[in-house]
Amino acid sequence: MWVIRQFTARSFRSDWRSYFLIGCVIVLALLLAGASWSAWRSSVERSAAEQRQDHTLQVLIETDRLRSAALQQIRGGRGYLLTGRQMFLRPHISGKRQAEMAHARLASLLADNPQQVLRVKALGTDLAHLRLVVDSMVARASEGRQADALQLMRSGSDRDAIEAIMRTLDALQASERAELAQRTATAKQRAIANERYQYLLAAIGLLLLALSIVTTIYVRRALERERLARRELQHFAMTDALTALPNRRSFMKELDRAIERAQAKPDRTLSLAIFDIDHFKRINDRFGHPAGDAVIKDVGKRAKQALRKRDLVGRIGGEEFGVILPNANLAAATAICERLRQAIAGNPVVREDAIIAFTASIGIAEFQAGDEADHLLTRADVALYDAKTGGRNQVRTGI
Repeated sequence: MWVIRQFTARSFRSDWRSYFLIGCVIVLALLLAGASWSAWRSSVERSAAEQRQDHTLQVLIETDRLRSAALQQIRGGRGYLLTGRQMFLRPHISGKRQAEMAHARLASLLADNPQQVLRVKALGTDLAHLRLVVDSMVARASEGRQADALQLMRSGSDRDAIEAIMRTLDALQASERAELAQRTATAKQRAIANERYQYLLAAIGLLLLALSIVTTIYVRRALERERLARRELQHFAMTDALTALPNRRSFMKELDRAIERAQAKPDRTLSLAIFDIDHFKRINDRFGHPAGDAVIKDVGKRAKQALRKRDLVGRIGGEEFGVILPNANLAAATAICERLRQAIAGNPVVREDAIIAFTASIGIAEFQAGDEADHLLTRADVALYDAKTGGRNQVRTGI
């Protein structure tokens, strides 16, 4: 009962540790998934930040191009007005074309920002006004109306238009830089948060991994203890506690196996012997049950010493023993059992208070085709009865 209780308790503890280990594995898998998601999220945010930086850089480049084109446009017009040279018309015309292209690209880049869209529209109005004023000055100068052209230039209309353009461009750039700075700061904060989150996941993962390793060690040890407990339980179930010999249950299983082997190979012989201690009740009555137990234990020890290594002896009753003798016919079995009888009869048990001499009677039966374990046992038991009635301390064979 103690072994069963210990085995049950160990099984419960092992199951608990197994469930804990499974839980750790699941949590580790979730942490790994969380870390993967965090890494993917960081990658996406980093890619988005890079795209936004590229976008802002493109906006700044286009605003600088437009700024340069507007200045080139007004400088070319004024140069033609003041000198009358055609060479100044080329930068004027080129500036107008480049300003229109830069404005179109800005409109495309900033289409997703409502505030910047308004600035781009205002910029288009200012560019149209600048183009109108400068083209008017150039037209008047080319028509020979130099005084009208100079009066228009001195009015400052072109200067007002270019200043409005510059203010709008400055506002565009300032807004983009501010948004970029805000996005950069947010991305940095998120990167720091993601990094801390990954560190936390790594720490928890390492802790759970350590717990899993410890639990695995405990589970393996628990399983080993359970295996030993099963073996111990099986040993107790199949072994006689007093003599450490196979008990009746174990002996009968071995006898069935021996009969199966003999049936499978008819050329092999098999014999069965049954012996018990003569007048054992007198020993118990005279010397006490502890002395009787000592005699039974001593008989089991002498039997193992007297028999061959291939023979199997077991305790099948109180003072009754059985011997399986493979590869032994009736004559060989008789010789072996006679040696056993002499070993028992010639060695009394010496105790502090008495010297106990005793003998044993032995009955032998040889396996015959068609025999089952019960038949073989019955014939050996009949031979044992003959040895008892014939005077004891002898070996008899059955039919």
